[in-house]
Amino acid sequence: MKWTVGKLIRRAAEILRERGIKSARLDAELLLAHSLGFKDRVKLYTEFERPLTEEEVENYRQLIKRRAKGEPVAYITGEKEFFGFTFKVQKGVLIPRPETELLVEVVYDFLKDKTGQTVVDVGTGTGCIILALCKLLGNKHKYFGTDISSIALKVAEENRERLRCNSVKFVKTSLLKGLDFPIDVVVSNPPYIPVGDERLEKEVLKFEPAIALFGGESGLEVVKELIKEAGEKLKVGGFFAVEIGEGQSEKVKKLLKEAGFTDIKAHKDLAGIERVVTAKRG
Repeated sequence: MKWTVGKLIRRAAEILRERGIKSARLDAELLLAHSLGFKDRVKLYTEFERPLTEEEVENYRQLIKRRAKGEPVAYITGEKEFFGFTFKVQKGVLIPRPETELLVEVVYDFLKDKTGQTVVDVGTGTGCIILALCKLLGNKHKYFGTDISSIALKVAEENRERLRCNSVKFVKTSLLKGLDFPIDVVVSNPPYIPVGDERLEKEVLKFEPAIALFGGESGLEVVKELIKEAGEKLKVGGFFAVEIGEGQSEKVKKLLKEAGFTDIKAHKDLAGIERVVTAKRG
């Protein structure tokens, strides 16, 4: 059988669907576009009847095998788009999520009319949050990203070079420990999933780093420590923004109030979930 772009996409989507992959067609297209070196999958439709070589088919087959076993598309392609920018990703580093874009929007709104603010992204991972803010706001602020993972920091530094955000500095540390300068903004997408949460997709559990996912039995152990440290390191009136899980909003707001924070607000994502909580140091 002579495989064309269109036929191969349809067959790959069938295979992925049979394996329980919800986004089978999209994943099939993304992986073929990547395999053929296309910048985006739209080009596939302009070459739908193009015949493929045996080598092209075999290269693609290997990618589909990996996806069929549950490996995330981002780890296979080595890239993930976030806030309109393309970030390098690899195993051992959390894949950026669309819902985290709300966190960037909230912090951007706070910073857009200010200058000279010191912004720290805690648990930076790929660096997607702090680098997106740097791209959006330019060099009028000071940017830092912290992480305890050497793998994550290496990837974050590569993304800094890719996006030409040389003003961003990355520091290997736990949360805010060791940062001995006044901070205006703390932003974080910390581990907030309770250990043993059965709602977590199997492929996430199998492939993504547990240290970036799980926040203890309650899911809020890391968040609680972060609030404590932010209360000590933030300037008076400093801004705090954290991503949280579904149903955690009231508990996080209570923790912030007990720590002396004021102007505490919850922000809903597109699904109507209170996904981000913000506050100011009292």
